[in-house]
Amino acid sequence: MAGAAPSPRNKYLVSIVCLASATFSGAQVSSPAQDDSWHATSETVISNANPFRTAESHVTSENRTVDKKTVEVLGPDGKYQPYYQVETETIQESPTVTRRITRTYNPDADGHPQLKQVTEAETQTSDGVTRTVETTSTNAYDERFHVTERHIIETTKSSDSQNTETTVYQPDTSGNLAPTMKIDEQQNQGSDGKIETKKKTLLPDGSGRWQVYEVRDQTMTGDAGNRTSDERTSRRDAEGNVSPVSQVITKDTNVNNQLTSTTENYSVDVPGYTRDQKLHPVQTSTTVRTAEPNRVVTEQQVLSPGSGWKDVDTLVTTKDVLTTGRSGSEQTITVTARYPSGYPSIVSIETHKSDRVTVKKEEEH
Repeated sequence: MAGAAPSPRNKYLVSIVCLASATFSGAQVSSPAQDDSWHATSETVISNANPFRTAESHVTSENRTVDKKTVEVLGPDGKYQPYYQVETETIQESPTVTRRITRTYNPDADGHPQLKQVTEAETQTSDGVTRTVETTSTNAYDERFHVTERHIIETTKSSDSQNTETTVYQPDTSGNLAPTMKIDEQQNQGSDGKIETKKKTLLPDGSGRWQVYEVRDQTMTGDAGNRTSDERTSRRDAEGNVSPVSQVITKDTNVNNQLTSTTENYSVDVPGYTRDQKLHPVQTSTTVRTAEPNRVVTEQQVLSPGSGWKDVDTLVTTKDVLTTGRSGSEQTITVTARYPSGYPSIVSIETHKSDRVTVKKEEEH
């Protein structure tokens, strides 16, 4: 019925499709080496969704590179129409200074590209310290560009540690830029290969004093063939206490070109239950990625206890088959769900075809 609210089951279908797309987006074919100029086109079709196609290019010329990405969606008339375009220009001004400009275009009423957002970043490196100033301006209602956000990022590296401090600025009520968030990330590596990372996010209170909002602690042990990651997140609550809210434990093994990853997710928030400040299992997943000549197969199973219903489980299985060749690649992602009633159902089938052409230097002119 038009205008009717979606059923809980349909809402869950949407969340499954989003989960699958987010999980397997990294399985796309990687771009060629940055020294090469290339262009590629691709078309993606997802069941029960509007198909879209993408055109990408990467052009290098001395100290300058330009990356372009254009996305088109199928319109009501059956023809593709512009959706958005992103262009990034990177200039290596000196061995220690890099400048990057990203322009985002959206179509106007006539379908012509209109500049909507510009992000300018300059990175300088000196004496082991890297400093980046990134400013984003947006085309506002008055057709003028206004600064909407600025990030200042400073990273200090040593042989066994790295510290990154990020300050985010946004316009205040007077239109002046004011700090609204700070992020402090410290990473240390031990002689045994263990990597410990602590990331703190601070927000100003009503009087402008900085308070810790979130703390993420991650410990990684092992090597490339057998690695374990334990990430714990604590967050400030309404009473001002910073307490644990989630934990993610991931174990990776790599044997004979087969990568197996198991993940256990714990949270204080469990669908269908009242929070009791204790961590409970909310999701487990197993992903197996097998690499073969010109073919990569990735299979994942995600088990969610409850998922909105008490004492029931939902199992989502996703299979990704990526085949590559000289002329490009083909990829099929199939999502199947076993619902609490026990029957399996195909939720989504996504197909992705891409061609890629490397441009020789003499062809760029």
